[in-house]
Amino acid sequence: MIKPEIQAEVLNRLKNIKGHITGIERMVEEEQSCGSIMVQLSAIRASIEKTGLHILENNAVECLCSDIQAKPEDKQKVEQIVKQLITFLK
Repeated sequence: MIKPEIQAEVLNRLKNIKGHITGIERMVEEEQSCGSIMVQLSAIRASIEKTGLHILENNAVECLCSDIQAKPEDKQKVEQIVKQLITFLK
């Protein structure tokens, strides 16, 4: 289960992304340049990726180990893999 403080942070990030999308919709309606719109779309993509990494970093071990009777060493292995994935994805 997601921790309340992490949930609040994720919801805040998603609300910011939603607002950013609304801004891009307005840019399209106002027929702004494709280049400007593409820059904003790129910013949204980066925000979504960072939000996903935030969730992965803060909840992956609990999500992966919560349904099984994991031994402490198994949990450590999962933590190590998650850290490696995050390092790779950043």
